[in-house]
Amino acid sequence: MKKRYIIYLSLIAMIVSGFILFPPVLPVIQLPGEAVIPNVPILGAITNTFIATIISYLIVLAIALAVNARSRTADEVPTGFYNVFEMIVEGAYGYVESATGRWAPRFFPFFMTFILLILTANWLELVPGVDSIGKWESMGELAEHRFETEAEAEGLHPTEEELHQVADEAMEANLGNLRQGPFLLRAPEGEDGDKPEEADWTIVPFIRVPATDLNFTLALALISVIFTEYYGLRALGLGYLRKFFTWDADKIARNPLGLMDTIVGLIEFISELARILSFAFRLFGNIFAGQVLLFVIGFLFPVALVAVYGLEFFVGAIQAVVFALLTLTFMAGAVVSHHDEEEHH
Repeated sequence: MKKRYIIYLSLIAMIVSGFILFPPVLPVIQLPGEAVIPNVPILGAITNTFIATIISYLIVLAIALAVNARSRTADEVPTGFYNVFEMIVEGAYGYVESATGRWAPRFFPFFMTFILLILTANWLELVPGVDSIGKWESMGELAEHRFETEAEAEGLHPTEEELHQVADEAMEANLGNLRQGPFLLRAPEGEDGDKPEEADWTIVPFIRVPATDLNFTLALALISVIFTEYYGLRALGLGYLRKFFTWDADKIARNPLGLMDTIVGLIEFISELARILSFAFRLFGNIFAGQVLLFVIGFLFPVALVAVYGLEFFVGAIQAVVFALLTLTFMAGAVVSHHDEEEHH
């Protein structure tokens, strides 16, 4: 009974705070991670997605240290978190072993690490304060810094006048929200339809979900694809490349349709490289869409965030498992000799 009343009171508090006291706003939504610490020696700009990535690594490391903090005897029955984690790891290893056989000891670390890291990074999205607590920054300054960073990446050096022009255009576009005291509220329109000057400020969050930055998902995709090719070459040697590059002049001379094998091999090679994009954009797209959904629902109907949180909880878990399963499937396929399969058939 008490738990039910606590839930009811919490929902009422959400309604009162969400619609009356502190009306939520729709934050500025952008793809690249924002620089929280602009200039750090050697490292350059430290983005909020990079900070979140480090936090995710530390959480996974803490879990690993916690479950290995002490050894137990054969007669000791594990309990609590250790018991749950042991069951998950044993079940996952059993699955990998049944799918890959003798390669399980080599593939399992990738499989489990991908699940734990991506799952932890995705669930940061559900932690209060992530994407909502940060520093005030002028939209003009934000646009100016972004323009300068992109220009320098292309080898260009914009002048002060160009930077000021970019800042002025961003201020005129009025993409930010109203800063009123310690709260960020909806900016009311004046008689002439313009928003006040304070509306040119926005919040740059200290922590933002890593998978909403394409750098994070692309890095994981590269690790997955590169090690898949590595284990394929390690298992089959240079013969692994035969499934991509096949050219048998005698066979083609006897039957011109034999050229199709070469074409199919090249298509498979292109699809192998395309996995990098599919891995990166699948994870990025789902998590970024979930982040935007949380923003929009929180802006329109804050109470509905309870249901959206449940949805994002499962989406974050599913995306982690899908990424790990696809990596395991591709690795298992890479170490199988296609030539032997053809001879068998």
